Amino acid sequence: MLFEGAGYSNVGRTRESNQDSYLIKVASTPVGDVALVAVADGMGGLECGELASAAVINMLSDWFDNKLPVALEAMESSVGGFENFVDGQWGGLVQDMNMALIRYGMTEHMNLGTTLTAMLAIGGRYSIVHVGDTRAYELTESATNQLTVDQTFVRREVEAGRITPEEALTHPRRNVLLQCLGSTKEVVPDLIHGNLDRDAIYLLCSDGFRHVLTDTELRRRLGPDALDANAWDAERRRGAYAACTAADLDREEREGFEPGCVTQRIAETAQLVMDRKEADNVTALVLRVQPQGGR
Repeated sequence: MLFEGAGYSNVGRTRESNQDSYLIKVASTPVGDVALVAVADGMGGLECGELASAAVINMLSDWFDNKLPVALEAMESSVGGFENFVDGQWGGLVQDMNMALIRYGMTEHMNLGTTLTAMLAIGGRYSIVHVGDTRAYELTESATNQLTVDQTFVRREVEAGRITPEEALTHPRRNVLLQCLGSTKEVVPDLIHGNLDRDAIYLLCSDGFRHVLTDTELRRRLGPDALDANAWDAERRRGAYAACTAADLDREEREGFEPGCVTQRIAETAQLVMDRKEADNVTALVLRVQPQGGR
């Protein structure tokens, strides 16, 4: 299977710094293309949140470059064996991330933390590791499927029947997390597996991106009908398509994205979010999967 991805992040209307970080990596291997995408939403104020989210993204990127080849050897025996191996690797990596942030915070006398939602795609399957309230979605032509469950106070209260979903939207504790990386010594990530839909778009985003958007808006703006072949053709014409830095994105925003490209569609959706007075940082990425020869 072939993978293509695009992402966008904005500091937003009111924040002094962007505490979100994201990652898109695609590689060819002897068992096929593999993709790793992730979004982390830092907290702790100014550089603390930036440092926390960037640190976990860097550790995840290092895992992809140096530890994934070992996992791919396990895949040769069975998909189940591969996924069990990845679960073990990610479980240990999450604990390492968590303790690294705690130790740094103790040394520097600061509180810092971050959410993390990451997806690994290979061989017709996906594996997700999830902590906090960043989200992963599967967008099809007809549905918006949330793949992760928010680890938040209001989600727990809704499930217990103590408040309604409508009340959760404006609840004074709606931003309270049940867990994040860097806050306590024990973190239990959600580990999720499923079949990739080659006609779907996979969306990962921070809570700031999706707070004021409905599921229908997400699908209509970033689903497979919106991000069609023409949008991906335009994306591949971007100068920063293969390797994009923050400086590249800043320059493109000043000069204008390639008309109709995927990144422009994400940026336009982010602008809509900011126009609706969302105060948080705004970050989203999309991953496209298609069969060999589909490009």
